[in-house]
Amino acid sequence: MTVNRKTGRGKQAKKFLDQTSALGLAELIGEKQEQKSQKKAEKHAQVASAQPQSRTAPRMSESRAKMKRTKAIIASQLLETKKARKKRRKQQHQSSEPDDGGPTTSLPPTRRRVAFVE
Repeated sequence: MTVNRKTGRGKQAKKFLDQTSALGLAELIGEKQEQKSQKKAEKHAQVASAQPQSRTAPRMSESRAKMKRTKAIIASQLLETKKARKKRRKQQHQSSEPDDGGPTTSLPPTRRRVAFVE
């Protein structure tokens, strides 16, 4: 049983490219690649020129800035209370009666004598 295949075009002659058409194709491919690389270079140059030269520090979020301010306030309050405490102690020390540290006039306590009765 034979099957007729009408879908194919039959035998076709092989077509080879000559030297000039192969060089033209290579040149065309090279030009396309060059255009692509030029576009990429232009995009990169545009992005680079759009960025400012001086780098700014990254901005702190509002919550972090608020936290930093609060910590600074607490630290200053602690410092103030510490200074006040130190000042109070100094005043108490100055207002108390001065101790000359000299020899004492009182006698040391005497020893009790114990008598044993036999």
